[in-house]
Amino acid sequence: MIAGQSPRWTWTENPDGKKRTIEEAKEIARMHGVHIPDDVDFFEDDELPDYMTARGPKVTKPAGSIVFWSDLVNTITGKVPFLVRPDILKSDEAIVAVFGHEMYELEALRGILKKGKTPIEHFIGHTSPGIPGNFHEEAWDYADDLVERMRKGGKK
Repeated sequence: MIAGQSPRWTWTENPDGKKRTIEEAKEIARMHGVHIPDDVDFFEDDELPDYMTARGPKVTKPAGSIVFWSDLVNTITGKVPFLVRPDILKSDEAIVAVFGHEMYELEALRGILKKGKTPIEHFIGHTSPGIPGNFHEEAWDYADDLVERMRKGGKK
């Protein structure tokens, strides 16, 4: 497998051009092996820049601060919100890849944040593009594998 900081595949748009709802997208992702925990939700956001397929919660803290799981959770809904660019919803492959990428990264973060001793610098290092071997890179490898299986007609 080729590791990368972005997806290997160019995602195919749905043949009928149909744009999925967030609920349909979550079901499609689940059908193709993406585990979406109950404490996560997705929202369409037409203001995300072209270089960003989706985005989890922004965590901004001073240097040396500790990041906790609660920093990711919306205080009103009790869920971790993810914003998704609208064009992602026009491709089932993109849905599976992007939702899979975000859930992989989130679950990796969950493991370290639940311990409660993660400095902001480590959090940034795990989630930023351009850092070889971090959670962000691993998540794209996972996403690529999901799309490859999807194209071969397989499910997780």
